[in-house]
Amino acid sequence: MVYIVGIGPGNREYILPKALEIMQKSDIILGFGRAMESVDFIGRKKIKVNKISEVVEELEKNKDKIISVVASGDPLYYGITEYVKNNYQGEIKVIPGISSFQYLTGRLNKSWQGAYLGSLHGREEDFIKKVRENKLSIWLTDSKNSPKDLAKRFLEKGLNPRMYVGENLSYEDEKIEIGYPEEMKNKEFSSLCVLLLENEEVSLEEEKLSFISDEDFIRGNCPMTKEEIRILSVAKMNLYKNSRVLDVGAGTGSISIQAAKICSEGEVVALEKDSDALEVIYINKEKFQTDNLIVIEGEALTAKVEGKFNSIFIGGSGGNLSDLIKKYCEMLMDGGKIVLNFITINNLYIAMDTLMELGYKVKCTQVSVSKTKGQTYMLMANNPIFIIEGEKNNG
Repeated sequence: MVYIVGIGPGNREYILPKALEIMQKSDIILGFGRAMESVDFIGRKKIKVNKISEVVEELEKNKDKIISVVASGDPLYYGITEYVKNNYQGEIKVIPGISSFQYLTGRLNKSWQGAYLGSLHGREEDFIKKVRENKLSIWLTDSKNSPKDLAKRFLEKGLNPRMYVGENLSYEDEKIEIGYPEEMKNKEFSSLCVLLLENEEVSLEEEKLSFISDEDFIRGNCPMTKEEIRILSVAKMNLYKNSRVLDVGAGTGSISIQAAKICSEGEVVALEKDSDALEVIYINKEKFQTDNLIVIEGEALTAKVEGKFNSIFIGGSGGNLSDLIKKYCEMLMDGGKIVLNFITINNLYIAMDTLMELGYKVKCTQVSVSKTKGQTYMLMANNPIFIIEGEKNNG
């Protein structure tokens, strides 16, 4: 029998009675450096490992034994449990422990319900985005992503969260530092810390889904999908928080930016060839803080675009429309949506014929928008737009 035993933040006083009971009846206690030092007082055979792969090797060699694999904190919170489950076929039972973040919030007398919990231990995490979106977030840091380095990133991005850094929690040399990025950027911290962040600049207004108006975009001399058409086109793309979206011929990036705000946990790729337009896209990306927007420079038919997409938007063709549609429809996931905008009837027919030839379910909507001019009741009409939506069949 294999037990994965959480031993809490480290100090023996925070090891739960059930964890002690299991370890005391085990034939072998197995684990990494400091976790093993925390259970020195238990008089059972101990095997210290240096690599995670060695854990499974020892389990395989001792299948007839009762083994406790000890892990700091709670083994179900960015711990060793998933690795053992995926690489060892024997029976496993987990004994939870007090996590290091629970210990820190206890020391600070802070409630943590509603907090975003993340780890930077050897992981590439969308860190800045999560900090920006959450009033309270708690992170496990490492030597590559120390609180000092993260403080510098906050200053670069214009963020100023209050930082609570816990080092060597529950041990005699425990240290808790509190301050803002400007104070923290020059301080040294140990390789493993718990970082609690309070972002006082988050508001409910920022969390509300809203569409961006034309006036809010930086435009320059580049073409832009108008507000009413943009709202309808984006709505027809069936976007989710984690969608992956492609905008072909992005122009000012108005569709890309709006999609990136909606797909906050996904990714949006903007493809554009014009250098002036690319400059405007980057300016808008910075203005609207859409770190999940990737910009690719190139011609639509020859650019290297990788991966599959849940939704694709094409705002124009520049010729070769049928080839363009066929190329990007190959990148659309089953059940995905492609949305296209055109002014001319010729492009309307080419697009619909091509999509039907590919077996797509096709719809077309014509939209005519008129707006008042100045303070008068006179309406000025914009060119009518055809919005085409194609749905790719599953399978």
